[in-house]
Amino acid sequence: AGAGMRETALPLRWRQSALHLEATLRELTGQVPERLDQATIGGCYPSRRWVAAWRVSVVFSDGVMRRIDVLATAAFPAVPVRTALVDHPVFLTWPHVESDGVLCLLPNLAECDPDDPSAVAANLLHRSIRLVEELLEGSIIERDFREEFLTYWAYKAHVTGSHFYSLLVPAPPSRLVQVWRGKGVEVVGEDTASLERWVRRRFGDTVSVKTEDAAFIWLEDPPLPAEYPETSSDLLALAAAAGDDARMIIEDVAVREPEHVVAVLGAIGRGGSALIGVKAPNPKRLKGHVRSAAEPLSNGFRRGQAPKEVLLSRFFAASPVIRTSVQRADANWIHGRDRDSRTARLLAATVILVGCGSVGAPVALALAQAGVGRIVLVDYDKLSWPNVGRHPLGASAVGRNKAEALADRLQTDFPHLQIEYRACDLHHLLVADHDLATAADLIVSATGSWAADSALNRWHVSQGRDRPIVYGWTEAHACAGHGVAIAQRSGCLQCHVGRTGAPSFKVVDWPDGAGANQEEPACGAHYQPYGPIELGYVIAMIAELSLDCLLDPPVDSFSRVSVAPRERMAKLGGRFSEPWRSENGDGDFGVRIVDRPWPRTDCAACEGAEASRSVREDASPVPRLAQS
Repeated sequence: AGAGMRETALPLRWRQSALHLEATLRELTGQVPERLDQATIGGCYPSRRWVAAWRVSVVFSDGVMRRIDVLATAAFPAVPVRTALVDHPVFLTWPHVESDGVLCLLPNLAECDPDDPSAVAANLLHRSIRLVEELLEGSIIERDFREEFLTYWAYKAHVTGSHFYSLLVPAPPSRLVQVWRGKGVEVVGEDTASLERWVRRRFGDTVSVKTEDAAFIWLEDPPLPAEYPETSSDLLALAAAAGDDARMIIEDVAVREPEHVVAVLGAIGRGGSALIGVKAPNPKRLKGHVRSAAEPLSNGFRRGQAPKEVLLSRFFAASPVIRTSVQRADANWIHGRDRDSRTARLLAATVILVGCGSVGAPVALALAQAGVGRIVLVDYDKLSWPNVGRHPLGASAVGRNKAEALADRLQTDFPHLQIEYRACDLHHLLVADHDLATAADLIVSATGSWAADSALNRWHVSQGRDRPIVYGWTEAHACAGHGVAIAQRSGCLQCHVGRTGAPSFKVVDWPDGAGANQEEPACGAHYQPYGPIELGYVIAMIAELSLDCLLDPPVDSFSRVSVAPRERMAKLGGRFSEPWRSENGDGDFGVRIVDRPWPRTDCAACEGAEASRSVREDASPVPRLAQS
């Protein structure tokens, strides 16, 4: 059963599965499958790690007998077998047939039953036969080559594209764009300003940003393998076939005599827009063999006097091009691969996040990953060593202002977003950056400070609560977390938070002081000893609440509560509070997320706002002084 290997070299389960597979193939095909030895396997599939193979023969509808191999790795049966067409045509004559004949039958996320490998193999063999019949019939060949052109282009690319990034909007029309070449990386963007901004955010303010013209060519149909450009003239012909505007663009780039004409080609495949790249080197004529003595294409003419036709005929001659894959790095691809309808709205949003500690910092990270276009981080404090255990920032940021260090990291990781910081407290922000605060689509407060939250709430009330604010905090040991969205109607924050910051509703009671803050061996240094795993549920809830308020701003205030399993709080000495039990019972439902109303009460903040409004409405107009 080892098909060329000693039976003892593979586990018993492997050998038993292989024997059963061989019996299944015999029954299905009515023939004894040929076991291939290791020399044959290695000769047919030198780049693969097959340890066993069985060959069967199939007569197809055209009357030709073709051989199919069933191939297994040492990970069989956990990893299913593959099939290969031994008698295959020249590579890229047929789609779904790799260069060594191995057939691509299943998507990359397909899962198979490891406990019935013979049924899986039988299914794959049937699929292989059906695929070959469809390829013989011919109708799927051009369709699949075009719809999955990124895959087949990658097979023929000279460069993998791992360092060729595109920030372009992959849509018509063809247009002049810009390319920046850094050390081992090339980035294509729509214009100089946006490309320079991205490069400096990604690689730092000190990097030199010099851009050059490049061409973006939109193709009505993706190219077939036979149409992949081999030479510069092929590239020009491909652009001309896309239209006069595309041809003129690529010619305009070439007459500037760059080292390479960089062309990004876009088209629609089965999964949406996709990009490929071609670089046409400048075919400078060499004197002798010294490259540094290369003559320009305009040689023979005065500087700047060479006719355009001459330059173009020399550039787009028979010089070979470099085909490259392209890695999309634009915002719509990063956030949802062009399929998330929320992306455009989030990219246009501005969020201020106050408090960059163990709650606020990971919420900021989540909002950046979700694609919020502008995030302003606010915190006056510095990162210290005890923060590192449950903070996205690590040792390299210790001693730095939390907002500044987090903004630097997020801006580098998400260069398509605008990440800012303010190294100050909330009170200073509301005075010094009043316009920013009033214009933000959302403010998220994760300060854990009642002095800050109450001041923000009174400011919010005084502004008319036109845009929502989300407040987030945790209960002891992170056994529960609260997010409160304060909207135009219903209560303000203080309606259900006491004058000293104690919420009127809590989930967990802690008899015998089990939930009390711990104290460091220093005056006034208190903390809660929970870790990032317990905190993760609370952070996810606050981040989701923030996203909800951005995408569908609520009219009425409400709260959202994240609750840990009863078993965990019981181990720590806690129990569900009476208010929680009266609303939700005492059952253990595991981790729960519950939305609760946040009605208005006669709190001091709301009453103060009404009194101020009455004074403004009753006041007589102030007479103006006559101007001289």
